[in-house]
Amino acid sequence: RRLATLVSSSGPLGLKRTIVLAVFVPGLVLLQLLHRIGFALDHLFFPDFRRVDVREPLFVVGMPRSGTSFLHQTLSRDTARFTTLTLWELVLAPSISERAFWTGLAGIDAKLGAPVTRLGRSIERMIIDSMDGVHPVDFEEPGEDFLFLLPLFACFLLVAVFPRSPAIWELTRIDDWPAERRKALLRWYRSCLQRHLYWMQRQAARAGRSAPTRVLSKNPSFTACVRTLHDVFPDARFVCCFRPVHEAIPSQLSSLRPAAETFGWNATDPWVIERFVAMYEEFACRSIELAESTGPGKTGVLELTDLAADPRGTVARIYEDFGWTPDEHFTAVLRERTRRSRSYTSRHRYGLDDFGLGGTELDARFAEPISRLRALARPRCRCDLDAPMEIPA
Repeated sequence: RRLATLVSSSGPLGLKRTIVLAVFVPGLVLLQLLHRIGFALDHLFFPDFRRVDVREPLFVVGMPRSGTSFLHQTLSRDTARFTTLTLWELVLAPSISERAFWTGLAGIDAKLGAPVTRLGRSIERMIIDSMDGVHPVDFEEPGEDFLFLLPLFACFLLVAVFPRSPAIWELTRIDDWPAERRKALLRWYRSCLQRHLYWMQRQAARAGRSAPTRVLSKNPSFTACVRTLHDVFPDARFVCCFRPVHEAIPSQLSSLRPAAETFGWNATDPWVIERFVAMYEEFACRSIELAESTGPGKTGVLELTDLAADPRGTVARIYEDFGWTPDEHFTAVLRERTRRSRSYTSRHRYGLDDFGLGGTELDARFAEPISRLRALARPRCRCDLDAPMEIPA
């Protein structure tokens, strides 16, 4: 029913859009049906997953296109502390049963010389080339686990397909939903995290090692439900990222252009642009509310310029606030990522004029929330890369 609502409320259907949706929608339904079967089989073959506790997860939220992916990839290298899902697991194997199937198939494929793996890599390369300079894509890298919500057709990623559907924009205000509806959505999400932790613990036990118990999740769209996340996971910690909106918003809209071209809608549609601007305003306010109500020991706030200039110092400040100490391995990772960040130049090109936006008007509209976010993001010192990392235990 929800998918039917998305399609019926998505605006006029031109010839191209009709043809693309006629191919895409059945494929999407089939994939989600397979996932649903996998979730059902989990209760039959792996019922103990329901006993797994999801303790002290870390949620990276905030404005889209504000460094959340870079922070997620950086923190995921702290493998002694965090476990996070890769993109292939989220797309192909969100259930334990599917994970077991694909892992077994990979073992057989390896014995045959890895022909399936090579084919998969070729397909991945085509996808990477199509996203070149916009958003890095690697199926072995950490992914956004809001993909867990696709079987419910409640994943904001679907905005790329149905940008004019009111049901999609409801997903930017989940904390305003009736209590039972939003908590039901988060219970589903929690059960997915339990499945992931169960699988990781099972694999670690077979290998005779321990598995990290803290989930690392990065989803800017989850800023829409940070209050509910805090209710469902009371021991969770959050990092809220932000960036000047005259940079973030056109970056977000530009990143949607390939999808717009594919699915037959216009990325410069004023109605869609205003929805995104309103979403950014909402997310800024929700980040402020969360940070002010929980404090730095539970919620960190950081700006992209600080993260890009000094990943090590920025992450060190967050760890200090949370009472964490990075181990030797992660300290080396932070040092290396800081070196690489200083020489990085994005190839993604975009501008306000591309979308009929005025920088002065945007800055005025967001002046107060950005000022409050900057006040919450404490000044931090730049680290000397050759000096030892000084973080209290």
